[in-house]
Amino acid sequence: MPRQVWDKVGSVISSQRHTSDGPVPARILFWLSASVGVTMVGMGIIWPIMPLYAVQLGAGGTELGFIIAAFNLARSLFNPVVGRLSDRLGRKPFMLAGLFCYALLSIAYIQSTSVTGLIAVRFAHGLAAVCVAPVAMAVVAEIAPPQRLGIYMGTLSMALMLGVGAGPLLGGIIKDWLGTAAAFLTMGGLALVTSVGILVFVPSLARKAGETVKPSSSMMQTLRQSRILQTVFSIRFFSAAGQGAVYTFLPLYGVAIGISSTQVGILLGVNVLLIAFLQRPGGRLADRTRPVALMVGGIVLSGLAVAGMPLVQNFSGALVMNILMGVANGIAVPAALVLAGREGARVGMGAVMGLFDAALSLGFIVSPILLGMVHDAFGIAAIFYVGGAIILGGTLLVVMRFWSSWRP
Repeated sequence: MPRQVWDKVGSVISSQRHTSDGPVPARILFWLSASVGVTMVGMGIIWPIMPLYAVQLGAGGTELGFIIAAFNLARSLFNPVVGRLSDRLGRKPFMLAGLFCYALLSIAYIQSTSVTGLIAVRFAHGLAAVCVAPVAMAVVAEIAPPQRLGIYMGTLSMALMLGVGAGPLLGGIIKDWLGTAAAFLTMGGLALVTSVGILVFVPSLARKAGETVKPSSSMMQTLRQSRILQTVFSIRFFSAAGQGAVYTFLPLYGVAIGISSTQVGILLGVNVLLIAFLQRPGGRLADRTRPVALMVGGIVLSGLAVAGMPLVQNFSGALVMNILMGVANGIAVPAALVLAGREGARVGMGAVMGLFDAALSLGFIVSPILLGMVHDAFGIAAIFYVGGAIILGGTLLVVMRFWSSWRP
């Protein structure tokens, strides 16, 4: 990751002191951010590759939707479970297990010879993924000083998004120069490197003697306890369901308008890297103002960007739309994290962060299947119109439903 980015993260460390209880929160934040960021590079590498790889195995639009959805189906099913178990058993073992599975799955991707096999591998990858990022988010939310929750969550989110953003660019280049298999193997190698970082530099954070663990609730119980969480969950769901038009089908759209895998990687990379670089300032802004308004405004802007994608027919136009989408999410995501983190202190951090990630996963289950059917019936352009309508219409419904909960 760029040196100047980690210099910014390191500046957080320099403002903290070592205590007798062990590593200060900022030091743990640094190593979690660095290690998990590298993991996300590995996952992002296969973004511009997966749709084309699936088509090579014989997948149509609807089948491609099921392949993409399998990853997020596993995340949705197991996220609340992993969140509750990590509340009770500790975070570090789950992160290490997930990273080790990443490495094994890089080989499984290469060995897949059918659509059914690829669906199975994607499902397993989703299960491994829930053991890494949401668990790390729970650790950071717990160690952050209350008055700095936004900037701490924004720092980790920045690292995650930097990794995901750098991954597509790297993946497109690797595919064009070394082939698809090399990209998958790179994902596995980065996961192994990351597991070493977590093992060596992130403490187990064992609970002190006599400290009790608040029992974690089920997903529905957690949602029922907070209308703010209901707002965040709904917004995250509709956002993911619509934005999947870009994150899933942009490689196919690139073929339609005649741009290369490397250029598709640049588009996705710019999109996500902008989200990443805006996480810390966005988190700081959310600490100082009304995060609900920032979240809703950002999501509306992203919906307009998704709907505008088919109006451009070249790389430059697509780049503008991806920049707009990146800025929008850079405003919305840290605001949503602050809202979730504040509620997590009350109802259980692991469960809330699992719920936060599950909302995204559920949206990405609906999105590729629904939009894959739209693709088969109406063509590639219709995917983006429908995606934008899902975001804007869903956000309107959420505002109408929960306005009384957070209006001034």
